[in-house]
Amino acid sequence: MEIQVIRDHLDIVKLQEKMNSIVFDYLDTSNNYKKAMRALSPLYTQVMTFYKEYLEARAGELPKANTYWHLFIDCSAKLCYFLAASIYYSSNELQQTPEKVERLLTNAAYSLPSIEQEENEELLTAIIALYDEVVEDSDKVTTLKNNVLAQKGDVKQCLHQFKMFVEKEMIHS
Repeated sequence: MEIQVIRDHLDIVKLQEKMNSIVFDYLDTSNNYKKAMRALSPLYTQVMTFYKEYLEARAGELPKANTYWHLFIDCSAKLCYFLAASIYYSSNELQQTPEKVERLLTNAAYSLPSIEQEENEELLTAIIALYDEVVEDSDKVTTLKNNVLAQKGDVKQCLHQFKMFVEKEMIHS
């Protein structure tokens, strides 16, 4: 399902609904990681493409940290986490893509805004725990955690981190 772009903005409500539905159907209730991965991948691609094109149309200038962009970056960080988890737990995929899982988790951590709010604080804990499981390097885990905490979930900083991630990912794909 293609998420519409209306007046230069991706329909965040539809994106959130679709993502929540996939997470509920394939991760929370059935542990069907391959289906989750297949369903989340097109959403991920669409979000990445949308943000890349949005930034290109504005000569790389970051959007203002308003409510829309707060919701966008929040949803994008969660999407990266859920996609990373679905790839990681689809064990066959991990042998081919451990770097991708690591990149997705790193981005999810750096892009997650409002980490002082309970829901995002819990998600950050889950992101860091899965990152620890994937990289098996306590120094890397500590560095990531400290850097993310120092950033304090500032929306503008999260948007900047996501911009850097999008630029790198578009090269890898």
